[in-house]
Amino acid sequence: MINKNQPLWGWFLCYNRFMKKKRICLYYSILLLFCQCFIGVAGVSALEDGQRAAIVDHCDEIRENLRNVQKKDRQTRVYLGRVYESVLNKFVTPLNLRLVENNKSDTALLENQSLFAEVQKNFKDDYVSYQQVLEETIQLDCKSEPERFYESLEIARKGRKVLGKDIAKLRELITKQVKIVLKIKEGL
Repeated sequence: MINKNQPLWGWFLCYNRFMKKKRICLYYSILLLFCQCFIGVAGVSALEDGQRAAIVDHCDEIRENLRNVQKKDRQTRVYLGRVYESVLNKFVTPLNLRLVENNKSDTALLENQSLFAEVQKNFKDDYVSYQQVLEETIQLDCKSEPERFYESLEIARKGRKVLGKDIAKLRELITKQVKIVLKIKEGL
């Protein structure tokens, strides 16, 4: 019997909801296949004969999945880049300038603004590095160089984790900004 509290069941229900939408269905199907290949390839530090054979046998599929992930990552990057630019340029900076003009500046807000700008720059730089490695990985011939392909895939995977940390930090800073603003509002 299936326990509906298990994480796998929740994923299955979510997956079924998305399956109804063709565009998202294709994306998640590709992402699922990529993850299966990615986890299978990246799960062990050294390639065994079976893993090497799997990379060689499924090389074209893996590369196509990586291209699809790259395309979706670009779209996500554009979206997040716009959001972060808007937050900084339309919310954080104007508010800080207005508070300074009214002699009500808060050092926590100014520090948060500086840190947000710094992490945003890191996000942009880390994304460029990640995309370069991913592009190099896609260009590699995994049929003739499975070990090199695997190593490059591992580097791309680590770069993606760094991006995830940047995104989490930016979200944390946005939340902190809102809390500081609400605290200032209460003090007025």
